Amino acid sequence: MVELLPYLGQEKVYARFDFSKSWAEGQNLPLTSAVIPAFINPADDRVRSKGYPFNGLGLTHFVGMAGVEDARNVVAGELPRSDPRAGVFGYDEVARPEAITDGQSQTILLVGSGNLPAPWVQGGGATVRGARAPYFDAITGFGSKGLASSGSQVLMADGSVRAVSASIDPSVFKAMCTIHGADSVDLQSVPFIPAETK
Repeated sequence: MVELLPYLGQEKVYARFDFSKSWAEGQNLPLTSAVIPAFINPADDRVRSKGYPFNGLGLTHFVGMAGVEDARNVVAGELPRSDPRAGVFGYDEVARPEAITDGQSQTILLVGSGNLPAPWVQGGGATVRGARAPYFDAITGFGSKGLASSGSQVLMADGSVRAVSASIDPSVFKAMCTIHGADSVDLQSVPFIPAETK
């Protein structure tokens, strides 16, 4: 997510990173405590990690959708973006818009991280996650604080923002997580949470 900083009004933070070193080395480490407003859900008061091993690191409440993890050893972020289970983001590759053949308005780009926010400076599973049933599990599932009912804020690949209810049919949510799973979603039937918050 460091690469996004110049586009989010955080040019000064970005300019101070030494890309020849890891985020935990030298002058980079103090930068990791920055709270980046664009990565934070205003209804969630967790803005920095507390306790070992990442005490004080700035968090993100949103993660990139990697696709569907439908078996024990499947890590969606490691799938080639050509796999029918793949989402927009992989650990080493991001799908181009033309690869989203299921339709950009029907494909999740970003989703609320639920009860497991992670440091925005880390890559891998901290900021890119796959969908594994049960998708809205209270401990490990997706979710966003501040909604009128259980569910998650999502940013679709066309730039639209929605709040998906945890009561969504799991097969429909699964279809929304892939870029070319050859499945179509009737958005009129998807239970979205009204815009009003608690």
